[in-house]
Amino acid sequence: MIELKGSLFTQIMPDNLASQVETQAFAYALHIQIDKILAYADACRSYAAIDTAPEFLLDYLAVELRTPAYRETYPIETKRDLVKASLLFYCKMGTPWAVERLMRAIFGGGHIAEWYEYDGEPHHFRATIETSAGISQEDVREFWLILASVKRLSSWLDDITTVTEMTAEPPIHIGTAMCGTVMETTLPPAYVDVQAILYVGAAQCGTIMQTVLPNIKEG
Repeated sequence: MIELKGSLFTQIMPDNLASQVETQAFAYALHIQIDKILAYADACRSYAAIDTAPEFLLDYLAVELRTPAYRETYPIETKRDLVKASLLFYCKMGTPWAVERLMRAIFGGGHIAEWYEYDGEPHHFRATIETSAGISQEDVREFWLILASVKRLSSWLDDITTVTEMTAEPPIHIGTAMCGTVMETTLPPAYVDVQAILYVGAAQCGTIMQTVLPNIKEG
């Protein structure tokens, strides 16, 4: 079977007709016009062509679908992933799946631990972000705001741990001493006022950053 796009009708004609110059010229001219029509037809698709949609169209679709956690500053592949999962987010809003799917889309990986998995208080949970790129304090603030829009309202976040994989060429040589570093950051309000402390540790295999959130009440 011959695909319509990029084809010439001389491909299905007898050799004595396909070899004529006039026929070949007409076939080429018709082929150009058919390809243009097919290109216009492809451009009419939106939901069925998210994988190939330009960035400006993804922004429009995100507004139309009210895509959770969508930001115009995200890379185009992150935008594409979030738009594609919009309806799934709303189907499973407030579940661990929605939170983990969001972390995978934005950071590349992550998971949550429910309170009974780490002997915490009922209805509390922890979030672990796994990424191969660096993550800043601003990213943690942004994640907290995003998390508040998809988590269950009756659930409370205890802390955020970020795990960053690091590779180095040539190898890194590390020395240790009796010292430590504590970084403090204040998370912006997201339904509640939050103060948090970031504890940062480093090792040859990567870095781990943990944001510990205090017990908070609505107010």
